[in-house]
Amino acid sequence: MIKPKNATVALALACVLAAAGCIKTAKSSGEMQPQRTRITSALPDNAFMANLTPADPPANMRAGEQKTVTVRVKNASQVAWPADSPADGKGAFTITLRDRWLSADGNKVVNDVDGGTPMVYDLLPGGELDLPLKIAAPKEKGNYVLEFDMVQEQVSFFREKGSTPARINVKVE
Repeated sequence: MIKPKNATVALALACVLAAAGCIKTAKSSGEMQPQRTRITSALPDNAFMANLTPADPPANMRAGEQKTVTVRVKNASQVAWPADSPADGKGAFTITLRDRWLSADGNKVVNDVDGGTPMVYDLLPGGELDLPLKIAAPKEKGNYVLEFDMVQEQVSFFREKGSTPARINVKVE
């Protein structure tokens, strides 16, 4: 049996074996169940590529209003994204969908501690999943840019590694 020396090699090997049909996800009631692979280290730099598409994003919100926006997340890299965080309960290395609010010109951060939703199952290259994300409009009225991005907790936002976040204009009344 092959014993990889680190989590990245193990994950890459698992993906190759899964693609070759050597590994199957657990079955229940005859249906394939999504897999949750434990993640214990930083992803390689080339894994930080995502396409994000908010479904029905708000064009207008009231100051301080909360809404849930569903965002379609696509793994645009050639590396699988594991979904299960370490057992330490601190969320280190977890891959999470996050948002932040920017000024109307997109140059100034207004609030970057808004919502976050971790992935619910592994996402293979080219795979997609829909994640609900609770957002809260800024308390001050005005025009803003709402940005959605993925982050590997305690490592990096995807935008910092070259991925393009999704942005929408929102008028807060």
